[in-house]
Amino acid sequence: MKKISKRKINNQSGAAMLVSVVFFLFISLAIIAGLVGPTVREFKNANSNLNSKKSYFLAESGGEDAFYRIKNNMAIGSSEIITLGSNSSTTTITSPSSSSRQIVSLGDLGGLQRKTKLSLQVGAGTSFNYGVQVGNGGLILQNSSSVVGNVYSNGPVVGTARISSNPNNPQFISSVNIGPTAYRAVLGGSYVYVVNESTVQTVNISNPASPSVVSTVTNGGQQKDITLGNEYIFVTATNDNVVRAFSLSNPGTPSYVGSVAVTGANQIKAYGSYVYVLSNVGSHTLKTINVSNPSAMAVVSSVNTSSTFPVGMAIQGTYLYVISQGGPSKLEIYSIANPASPTLVSATTIGVNPITIAVAGSYAYIDVYACGCIQVFNISNPTAPVIVDNTSVNSLNNGYSLYVAGSYLYAAVNYGTNHQFQIWDISNPTAMVNIQTINISGGAPVFVMGGQAGYIYLLTQNNNANSPLRIYQVTASRGNTVTGDVVSAGATGSINQIHATNSLYARTISNSLADKDAYYKNISNTAILGLSYPNSSDQPTISMPISDDKITQWETDAVAGGIINFPCPYIISRSSSVTLGPVKIDCDLELRNSSSLTLAGNVWVNGSVTLRNSGTIQVDSSISGKTVGLIADDPTNRTTSSKINISNSTSFVGSGTNSYVMLISQNNSAEMGGSEVAIDSSNSMTGKVLLYAPHGEISISNSASIKEVTGWKILLQNTAQVIYETGLANLLFTSGPAGGYVFDGWSESE
Repeated sequence: MKKISKRKINNQSGAAMLVSVVFFLFISLAIIAGLVGPTVREFKNANSNLNSKKSYFLAESGGEDAFYRIKNNMAIGSSEIITLGSNSSTTTITSPSSSSRQIVSLGDLGGLQRKTKLSLQVGAGTSFNYGVQVGNGGLILQNSSSVVGNVYSNGPVVGTARISSNPNNPQFISSVNIGPTAYRAVLGGSYVYVVNESTVQTVNISNPASPSVVSTVTNGGQQKDITLGNEYIFVTATNDNVVRAFSLSNPGTPSYVGSVAVTGANQIKAYGSYVYVLSNVGSHTLKTINVSNPSAMAVVSSVNTSSTFPVGMAIQGTYLYVISQGGPSKLEIYSIANPASPTLVSATTIGVNPITIAVAGSYAYIDVYACGCIQVFNISNPTAPVIVDNTSVNSLNNGYSLYVAGSYLYAAVNYGTNHQFQIWDISNPTAMVNIQTINISGGAPVFVMGGQAGYIYLLTQNNNANSPLRIYQVTASRGNTVTGDVVSAGATGSINQIHATNSLYARTISNSLADKDAYYKNISNTAILGLSYPNSSDQPTISMPISDDKITQWETDAVAGGIINFPCPYIISRSSSVTLGPVKIDCDLELRNSSSLTLAGNVWVNGSVTLRNSGTIQVDSSISGKTVGLIADDPTNRTTSSKINISNSTSFVGSGTNSYVMLISQNNSAEMGGSEVAIDSSNSMTGKVLLYAPHGEISISNSASIKEVTGWKILLQNTAQVIYETGLANLLFTSGPAGGYVFDGWSESE
């Protein structure tokens, strides 16, 4: 019988399988969790980043909104909140300075905050580059009216000045004793600074008929020369081997500020931020000194001259001319296009022992001791000067100093007992003619120079007595003086009976005086103390500095501040004080009877403006440093309305630096051929006021004093005076394209 075996069944295999499945499940869940966790975190981070960016854009939106409002002169407080849904942006505006603003904007979205910061600066303002700018109507000066500043006119410039000129016969005016052993002098405004053996004397010449010594500064011994540059005088002292600097912050009393060592310092000339010094003791050098900081001057270059004893120099344009004695005598010409490093251009042999040099235009005039003559060189090509005249022997012995004014050369002559003041006609430089010799007693002439209004200053020297400074006049002017340049532009430009202390520019110049140069095509009865430039190109006509579009923008800005239409006319009187602006007055405006008007923004008067009887107009302190416009403009009537009339002691007050009241008239009667006056100012008008009438006539008379005038036609009468201020070259206005804020910087602070 067959034996049957039984298999033992493992009842644990199901449990093992279950454990494996559960284990695999946990592993899978762990893997899934590991994969899902970062994804969830990334999702949360992405959501946070998105909300953060939304918060950033909220902050940006707040900042941009504030910038837009400020730029367009719209109302805005020091703090603004913009709400978008349940989120917000808080903007804070501060003013770190009068010309800047800072916008800080905080964006908040569900507790996530971002902060931005914008920095704004006031944009470049309108520039008034001339004391008087005139359109085609031209400028008329009558009686003793004057301008302190440059004049640019698209039309004629006509005055009533009476010019008398006799350059070949200088008239002695006065003299003043300035101490022994005088050497050189330099002119600075109303003063002459004289250097002698050990002192610097300051002579007040504001009244040439009665000059006076007003200060004396004592220094070391054997001072030799003096020059003026950038409101400082610089003096060489040979024995002390230094160049000394003196500040003219108080021009009547120079004050010592510093010195620099220069062995054998002798002749000196200023040029921008540098002075050039000749040394002929122990060396023969031309040294360049940086004087941009006069209290810490520094020698920046040194060049050996060709000859062994440099004695004189002159500067014209970008060239420096040096004369030297010995080995042989030379005329050396250096380029100072790079003023810190003069470069020799040419060295030309000249007569033995030259003494002094003067340069004017295309010619150099050199006094030569050995021949007792003046040698004239054509220097139009600086690399190859050519001698063109050699005046007769002994005609000029020891001409210690030469000065050229127009067609005449003036010489201080000193040889033994031969003490003379000589005048030469150099209208033809190749054939000079001695036309006058004045014998001088009481001192040996050592230096001659010219000044404004045709005055010549002759310095004489006594070793043991006083040295007189003599004043002569070769040209006289009474009447209308422009302290600056005068330009009459275009093909019809003309200047008549005007005295300019600088240069004249016009196609036709007549009966006038230029203390400096003249540029023209036609000229008659005019004294030129500088250089003449016949056949010069006409100067271009120029546009008015403020466009009509800009004025319209200012009017729009004024309207944004509100409109006043009652009472009409709008009268401020009886010593009352009113603050206006920005605003439009929809009728005429009158200020009278010692009343005061404060301008807090542009005011547009839709009619005419009358200011009289001791009224005052001032700029509000809240806009310090800005210029505010009072605009008279009725667009429906610019012929008999849109005018400004000022009389009886009206005064104007700014607020802070470069702040003015600008009176603007859009009357166009003059431009259209009419007789109406756009701005009429009489009697006493003073203070921080600018007048602007781009299409009309401005008439200023009596004792009115204005800072700047621009008009289509301008008439100055009696003692009216325009005195230009340098700050007008960049005015900032309260609104519009000329004075709005511009973006200066951005950062995210949080």
